[in-house]
Amino acid sequence: MEPTGTPSAADTDPTMSASRPVIPPSPEAELAARISHDLRAKMALVRELGRSFPDATSELCQAALNEAEGRESEALETLRGAQARLEHEIDELLQQRIRATDERREALAQIGVRFSLGNAWKELADDLAQGRRDEVAVTLLEAERRVAQFESDWKGIQGLLAQIEGLKTEAADLGLPLGEISSELEGIRDRLEAPNLTEESLDEVAQAAAQTLMLLHESIPSSLEDELQRHAVTLDRFPEEHVPSAVARRLHVEASRHLKKGRLPEAVQSVRELRQQIEAIEQDEADGVGQLPAPPTPGVRETEAETLDRLLKKARSLAARVRTLPPDSETAREAAIEIRTATELLKTRELSEADQTLARLMRMLAAEGARE
Repeated sequence: MEPTGTPSAADTDPTMSASRPVIPPSPEAELAARISHDLRAKMALVRELGRSFPDATSELCQAALNEAEGRESEALETLRGAQARLEHEIDELLQQRIRATDERREALAQIGVRFSLGNAWKELADDLAQGRRDEVAVTLLEAERRVAQFESDWKGIQGLLAQIEGLKTEAADLGLPLGEISSELEGIRDRLEAPNLTEESLDEVAQAAAQTLMLLHESIPSSLEDELQRHAVTLDRFPEEHVPSAVARRLHVEASRHLKKGRLPEAVQSVRELRQQIEAIEQDEADGVGQLPAPPTPGVRETEAETLDRLLKKARSLAARVRTLPPDSETAREAAIEIRTATELLKTRELSEADQTLARLMRMLAAEGARE
């Protein structure tokens, strides 16, 4: 007997190991292995197309069980059936995706975006008929990517053009100078109508549209600022207690705030309303309606009732301006305190102190308007 742990002769003699018989796989088993590999490749192709179906996992498992039990013919039959089904369903999936891509491209062509997908796309039907599914999938995925890029770029360009048209219309209504904006816009539209657009040409158009929009954003604010300065001079002619000008002052503050924050459409709209309001005030003034109160005669003092009436009108006008301030701002909180103080002083007929409080509030609001 050999000692414990000593290798046996069969383990140490290579001639004895080599004599063990090796059973080669049967033709059915080799064919089943090739079909299994093909099924896994087709399932990988389906995943590349972004889908989880069709799938042959259940058939692969069933074939493996049949092979383990020695039923190779049944395993082969199962795999062949799965292969035929998978090829048919993948062909249907590819054909469906090709049709959808053609429809998307046709929809783009109808709105003016015409481009070519190359010769490989034209030969796609023949490649699919000859079973070259991998090549078809590569061409299809690239075509889908390009169509999606064209759709995204076109949508972005249309958004830019809509902004340009909106600002251009607003500026034209206000009589603001536009320079070469109109000619730039026409050039962009002409380039979009060119046949066989490419990603590069569409990108160039997008850059041109963005540049035109930037020019509008640079030219309109300066024109609006000039107009707001002219309107400020006009409003300075009216005292704070002039009620008809209170709305115009509020619109002036709103327009200045929108312009400061870069909200051009809102700023243009506020300036349009401000212009209409000032025109109405000037027309009323010309017609003798809402005329400014006559200045007090030198050497003649106001009665207490007249002073109270003047200060009440002034307080109401200032309160209207305070309501236009951002409610969470420090200026709004301080102004509200001043208004309450002035109201209490008017109630107790402390007119001199109330007048000083309202004057202080006027300076505060004027400083806030200058900062905006």
